[in-house]
Amino acid sequence: MLDSELKERPARSPQLPKYNDLHCRANSLRGSVDEHKASYAPVESARRVLLLLQALNAQRIATIGSLHQVTGLSKSTIVRMLETLISEGYVVRDNFVGGYSVTSKVVSLASGFSGAPLLIEAARSRAVALTNDIKWPVSLGTLRDGHILVSFTTAPISPWSYPFPVLHRFLDLELTAMGQCYLAFCDDEERALLLNALTQQRRGQGKPFDAARVLRDLRATRKRGYARVGGPRRVFDFVAVPILDGQRCSACMGVGFYRTAVPSDRIVESVIQPMLETASAIKVDMRNLNSAGY
Repeated sequence: MLDSELKERPARSPQLPKYNDLHCRANSLRGSVDEHKASYAPVESARRVLLLLQALNAQRIATIGSLHQVTGLSKSTIVRMLETLISEGYVVRDNFVGGYSVTSKVVSLASGFSGAPLLIEAARSRAVALTNDIKWPVSLGTLRDGHILVSFTTAPISPWSYPFPVLHRFLDLELTAMGQCYLAFCDDEERALLLNALTQQRRGQGKPFDAARVLRDLRATRKRGYARVGGPRRVFDFVAVPILDGQRCSACMGVGFYRTAVPSDRIVESVIQPMLETASAIKVDMRNLNSAGY
């Protein structure tokens, strides 16, 4: 432990929330989305290293004194942590300017945080709240290899979940609500490319593809603001709404429900309207994350 040699224990920084002992398994599918509820108390040495790295990253050149002032950590602890970060290649001591700075290696710590991970961070709590409200499972999907890949779902916490796996499933752009939603709300150039790929795909499968009909359906979808796939012969109805990043469709949010469970005259009020409101809130959350530099 980095703190084993300390004679005095530095005061807890206000930036580090206190551990909340609520007996919630962090690896449980039904676990809380509160990131501060965990199975075990946080490892204090790890928390302090992250706090120090965050403070160091915010300063072009940092000194032991400036880091002590920002973090509240003792200077001896800071020195040992800096030496560790230097040995791992994340920090360098610049003797010309008399301070420490991060290296380009810190960029690797965020190399996987874009696209779906950013979407999930922005949307996770909103999607959970939506499921708690409407009870049906909520799924989030992004474009991947000409399909919609379901990157997140609240199915584990829904009392009325699907009788089939959803997470990591690839959805067809033409035949599913989330696929149709993406086609309807992506830009014209991307839509043309995707429809051309669909035409080639259907041709290779020996299946018909009426591009003119699909375009008419997509215009109707865009006009009403959501996509819907279902019918009297289907057990499930599926609806999807876009999650917009500015004017660009960055993802889609889908909900499926038993057709007989929701009266047709209440689908908009009880399912679609809450979805649209949630998608608008996620749009704001994503913008805030992007403006914060993520």
